[in-house]
Amino acid sequence: MTGGEKRHGDSTAFGLMFHYFHDDGAHPAAQGTVSASQFDSILDRFLDEKRLLPAAEWVHKADRMQLRDGDVCLTFDDALRCQADIALPIIRRRGLTAFWFTQSDALTAKASLLEVFRRFRNERFPSITAFYQAFFARALESISADVVSGPNAGVPEDYLAEFEFYSHDDRVFRYVRDKVLGPERYTEVMLDMMRSMNTSVEELSAAMFLDVDCLRTLHRDGHVVGLHSHSHPTALADLPIDQQRREYETNYRVLSDILGEPPFAVAHPCNSYSSATLAILRDLGVRIGFRANMAQQRYSNLEWPRMDSADLLKEICSGQPL
Repeated sequence: MTGGEKRHGDSTAFGLMFHYFHDDGAHPAAQGTVSASQFDSILDRFLDEKRLLPAAEWVHKADRMQLRDGDVCLTFDDALRCQADIALPIIRRRGLTAFWFTQSDALTAKASLLEVFRRFRNERFPSITAFYQAFFARALESISADVVSGPNAGVPEDYLAEFEFYSHDDRVFRYVRDKVLGPERYTEVMLDMMRSMNTSVEELSAAMFLDVDCLRTLHRDGHVVGLHSHSHPTALADLPIDQQRREYETNYRVLSDILGEPPFAVAHPCNSYSSATLAILRDLGVRIGFRANMAQQRYSNLEWPRMDSADLLKEICSGQPL
């Protein structure tokens, strides 16, 4: 590893990773969502132990190799409106700042399809199991029998095993999406399913994402707005190098225009990156980066580990040390 190699164990410095929040109003509860009270409980745990650092302080110490074991920071991925509506008021009340990792297609006329598809599966089906049944049936229509003969076929036993909160069907879905269908055919399958249920990208993307004004306000208030690729590929490391570079150069350009200065932090979407990806990010001047799990034992300053909100809640409820 280059860029300041680190080793971590149970008490390494790491990020707290959040995506989805729910309330009793515009943001319904769904798989993986966090409530305001749960978020408060997580903050209490780390603030009581004086381990939770504002974003700028975390950057300052990371740059100077001064982070202590157990130091943590708040990170939010995907530029979602629920984060600003539910988590941000709590953060402000507590005098904290966070990292906000933003895919730039959510800021353009083209909505971020990854999040639109997630909303579709969580809000248009009676259960996630019902969605998976419909998805696997439709996916099998678009792939040949010699590729996969059923929704469980061909999925390695250790695929995404490091994400212990994923169910078996969660893992199978992501394998079929990323490794069997690929981005184009997955998009075709999902759009076809949406048409069959009389819904659209425009309907589902309404009021889903943070807007430019919100990002500028976050930046002005001392939060760190960072890169998350342009279109949030679920398997970015599998893309050709020139396509990876376009993803991040576009993301970099859009955020630079919004913030008035270049972004210097990144979170790897779906934890998908390679040594070539890291080289592209260093070429752009990125100096702080985050993984999406705690699995890797050696990492650079572009690969700081993070603990997912699902694991945070599980361990807090069990009383285990974090």
